[in-house]
Amino acid sequence: MTKVRVAIAGVGSCASSIVQFVEMAKEKMDTPSGVMHEVIGGYQLSDVEFVAAFEVDQNKVGKDLSEAILTKPTAAIKHIEVPFFQVSVEAGPLCDGLEGDLSNCIQPHEDSLKINTHDVTQRLKDVQADVLVCFLPTGSFEAVRVYAEACAHAHTAFINATPEPVANDPEFVKMFEDSGTPLLGDDLRSHLGATTLHTALIELLKSRGIDITNTYQLNVGGNTDFLNLANPMRSTSKQKSKRKALFASGIDASEVAAGPNGYVSYLGDHKVCFLRLEGNSVLDSEISLEIRLQVEDSPNSAGVIANAMRVAKAAKDLNHSGVIHDVCPFLFKSPPIGQVDSESLRLFNDYVANAELKKVL
Repeated sequence: MTKVRVAIAGVGSCASSIVQFVEMAKEKMDTPSGVMHEVIGGYQLSDVEFVAAFEVDQNKVGKDLSEAILTKPTAAIKHIEVPFFQVSVEAGPLCDGLEGDLSNCIQPHEDSLKINTHDVTQRLKDVQADVLVCFLPTGSFEAVRVYAEACAHAHTAFINATPEPVANDPEFVKMFEDSGTPLLGDDLRSHLGATTLHTALIELLKSRGIDITNTYQLNVGGNTDFLNLANPMRSTSKQKSKRKALFASGIDASEVAAGPNGYVSYLGDHKVCFLRLEGNSVLDSEISLEIRLQVEDSPNSAGVIANAMRVAKAAKDLNHSGVIHDVCPFLFKSPPIGQVDSESLRLFNDYVANAELKKVL
């Protein structure tokens, strides 16, 4: 069986969780909890093979991937023992990746100042990467674009887990269409996170004819993602992405407060969401609900990446190029074309079913 050869850009907490999740799938006889589809395009999660990893942190560059995913300031919790991969973490392009508060806890490797698009492109070709998952910090506008361009040149499918615009940028969309390469983005949803819960509840209330008059979503956490997002200059694209998801659910989110809202180091890799919705129901009677959601943040992203990596490989096998519109609304907060939750799930499941059918034929 062909493997899904995956490269990672940004070896932080999210990378740690997806690596552990894949290894758990290889060790377990049954499908691990949180896997929505055992097979996508003919690939199980255990078919994923990590072949390259890029990072700028001098404490991670040069280490085996199995060691780097547990190196501070990564906050992801160690759930399983990960074997030695023989995949050395390489220096990636620094660009604007550490601007803001991250520069106080991460020192860049000297080689990251020299790496360019050509270097990344060549490395992706050398390892024959099918897919690259971009886990760079929010606000890394230039760095994300370097990896995206390199993927288009190397014919490596690009998964943009960041809110920086790639799938929403016409120039990059055309670049991936011209190169015959799949593009998935932007801004990864969590498996069951604040935005997913928020949009699902909005759809539920609207399906009952309830007029939503007010809502907010406040999020705090303690990993480096929240540390980075505590800087307003770095969190702008995240705020836009969350509001875009709420607009797609059918409400005017122009004035809606929708996190992130604070860094609390005590929480570590846990995120806490405070969610409220208010509306008018029958006879204009008032209705409101409040929810407190707490999740382990990084594994929550891994559940979606487990789908995205295999979808990207399946799309590549089927010679689909550019933005894969049928899957992006389910996987990302800010796809080029948004959908309400029920429709995004239907589109995603239909794409997976069709990929399986075409694989058999």
